[in-house]
Amino acid sequence: MIGYDTYEGLIIERLVMPNVEVSALPLTDDLNIPRAVVKPRIYVIFTGSTFEDTPHLGEFTQDETLNFELYIQARTRHGEDGIFAVAEEAIQRLMKWRPKDATQKIIMTTFGYVTGIQNNWQYVLKFSFPRVRIMREDIEDYILIKKIEMKDLVTIQKVEDEEIQSIEP
Repeated sequence: MIGYDTYEGLIIERLVMPNVEVSALPLTDDLNIPRAVVKPRIYVIFTGSTFEDTPHLGEFTQDETLNFELYIQARTRHGEDGIFAVAEEAIQRLMKWRPKDATQKIIMTTFGYVTGIQNNWQYVLKFSFPRVRIMREDIEDYILIKKIEMKDLVTIQKVEDEEIQSIEP
């Protein structure tokens, strides 16, 4: 299962574009200090996740929605290096991408103004995607799921006394 920090790294890789700096969110003070932006910047941060109330497949899996934010900074709002152009490119790169282990493509939730002073405009783009969280194999007292294949129908293999059995839906 991919960790939250790894997802941040994958999103950063996905957003690499000419003339735009892309990185994980720095210390909060770096965002709050007003200073001119030389070239557009995108900061990526995992902001949390929500879990569905009901586990699936007994108690072995649970749906989880991962939430992220992009803080986009630029000198201007308009033009090819402006906030709106950079945000549009980021949206297009993310909307057509399904991260590893995600059950569907990224879902955009909001895009809005944060601040704009001294050649430092800042907007935030929020998005999320769902995945299925699977119990780790080192948890005791359960028959462990060995493999789940995401197809039209789900095939599950479980280990019971070291013998693998397939369960068809």
